[in-house]
Amino acid sequence: PIDLGTAIDYGVLGASAVTNTGPTVVTGDLGIAPGTSITGFGGLPNGVVNGTVHQTDAVAVQAQRDALTAYGTAASLTPTRTGLAELNTLSLSPGVYSGGALSLADTGTLTLTGGEDSVWVFQAESTLIIGSSSRIAITGGATACNVFWQVGSSATLGTAADFQGTVVADQSVTVTTAAQVEGRVIALNGAVTLDTNTISAAEDCPPPGTPSEP
Repeated sequence: PIDLGTAIDYGVLGASAVTNTGPTVVTGDLGIAPGTSITGFGGLPNGVVNGTVHQTDAVAVQAQRDALTAYGTAASLTPTRTGLAELNTLSLSPGVYSGGALSLADTGTLTLTGGEDSVWVFQAESTLIIGSSSRIAITGGATACNVFWQVGSSATLGTAADFQGTVVADQSVTVTTAAQVEGRVIALNGAVTLDTNTISAAEDCPPPGTPSEP
């Protein structure tokens, strides 16, 4: 799998700001570096962090470095399949999938089928747009631990989407109203914007070096 280093502990990691509206619940750490602005947390009716908040400290700085390394590793992989755009109705085996702008249509479904050690890496040269009420289904014993989205600019997860995997975007990540994430949202240079979300950093992930596909 892609080695996230210390960033693996985070549900949310932003660069310029982390902004939340509503009763978002983040399970995992929340961090920001090099920016300082975290707003919209502190307990109901605002956001709740079931983890540690790292605000521009050495721990968050290291997590950003590790996330950048993971981003570079993912971007350097040779694609199994190129030219992807719309992900709706696809059923993908483990591998590396690349495209310019990747999207999943409103109410659409992307199915990932593999075993517990299976790995999927998605390389979006520009944007990742996940539609409203869409879902990513993982079957065959595979987990969100080993689904990684490398985004060349910014990512948007649509209203009430059911999303799986770790997003590392060069710029920003926007998680819109009521979207759920089993994984992580990481912005290397921009902001993470949240609105009444449930974000759970995938737990019990295998340590780096565990045999995996591809």
